[in-house]
Amino acid sequence: MSKDKKELFKKVEGRLHNYKNLEVQIRNLELDIEREKNDYRGCGAIGYDEKTGVTYNISRTVENEVIAKEKRIGNLMQTKLEKEIEKKKIENALTTLDSRETDLFNLLYNSRSKNNMNYISIKLHIDRSHCYRMRETIVYKVMSILYPDVLKELPLLENV
Repeated sequence: MSKDKKELFKKVEGRLHNYKNLEVQIRNLELDIEREKNDYRGCGAIGYDEKTGVTYNISRTVENEVIAKEKRIGNLMQTKLEKEIEKKKIENALTTLDSRETDLFNLLYNSRSKNNMNYISIKLHIDRSHCYRMRETIVYKVMSILYPDVLKELPLLENV
């Protein structure tokens, strides 16, 4: 396997491992957005100190707070949208898997417990080496959907 192919394999596999956490991350972002929308600091007390001269420096604390709040909400919403798109892309790529590959995906990547290949091979009633080949097939199938332009650069992936 070339260096680029190995790096891409690891990247896709990392995205598959993170898939199970995406829904929780999206819900947390929704809660952060809700908290941000309902959090008002308001303006502080107005001080009446001795004035030494005319100044044209108008305090804009409330305006600055509203602008900063909108920016934070916008950033949170952008992050949430990116997570939702990531989840939908992976779900779309997973539709290319057959039932055995889906079972392996669920045990290897989508399980809350860390399952090793011995456990998975026993659970699926297949040889451990076949589990490793199926894992590669899953990653390459997902890779071909998530990174379609890579097929041109790495023609070895076309046969998978």
